[in-house]
Amino acid sequence: MKYRGHETFSIRKNWLAKGIEAVQKNPGIFTDKTLEPMEELGIGRNMVVSLRYWMKAVGLTEEKKGEKTRKTETIFSTLGKIIYRHDPYVEETGSLWLLQAELASNKDFATSWYFFFNEFNMTEFSKDDFVSELFKFDKGSGGSTARSSFESDFECIVGTYVSRFKNASEIDPEDNIESPFAELGLVDFMGGERKMYRKVIPPKQNIPSLVFLAVLYRMCEKSTNDGYAYKNLEIPLSDIQNRKNGAGKLFNLDVITLMDILSELESRDFVKVVRTAGLDVVRLFAWKDLDESESYKKCVEEYYKELKI
Repeated sequence: MKYRGHETFSIRKNWLAKGIEAVQKNPGIFTDKTLEPMEELGIGRNMVVSLRYWMKAVGLTEEKKGEKTRKTETIFSTLGKIIYRHDPYVEETGSLWLLQAELASNKDFATSWYFFFNEFNMTEFSKDDFVSELFKFDKGSGGSTARSSFESDFECIVGTYVSRFKNASEIDPEDNIESPFAELGLVDFMGGERKMYRKVIPPKQNIPSLVFLAVLYRMCEKSTNDGYAYKNLEIPLSDIQNRKNGAGKLFNLDVITLMDILSELESRDFVKVVRTAGLDVVRLFAWKDLDESESYKKCVEEYYKELKI
């Protein structure tokens, strides 16, 4: 599990676009000690470390040994390659939802984000509420992380999802740059003496249906890797809503919003909601000749293709 990899910096507008451009130009931008990434990226040393972390945390990049140089290089993930081709400035809402799904399910590298969306069940909460529950989760998993790291992660989660304008009194003027993930509207600042926050259910029209379908195929792909494969691409509706790393958890959905999105997908013949013997399942059959991984990529490609129509 990893905490505080962000160097206290939330994702800032234009950062991911800047990182995508830099990685495309030079895969050694974050790892080659002979380079000057601060000059190339136009940000400070700690921000470079933070951007390197965020690129991996949201699933845009991976780091591997180069085949020729044998040096560690930063390369685009499958999703990163698609976003580079279609939305290199990360301007489309669908891109942000795809990255949100990767970030919120990244238990190993963005543990607090995973915990916030999958394990933390309070709808309304304070900083102390979150930190106390995360402390128990970490300890129960055999960790011994300092409480200050959890507090730092909470501030970064708030900085990621809460609009700086809504939370202006809590924001350092030197760090007053909006995060693109605030557009998703997943967390709101309520105020009050305890400085309360709440998780927000996004409107269904904010989530592109093909992006949602891609996340369902991603669920199938990950389930196969985790040893509980969904046979015939049939996912119990309860899993979509309540299972850890399910679309419902990752996107803060209630069952009404979830069914509205599935109804739209059903009207387009991408899925069918099957109700038998009290067990509701969602059958995926958009591209029968492709496996889960290829279907995921196809959904994402189709989403960007439809944007151009």
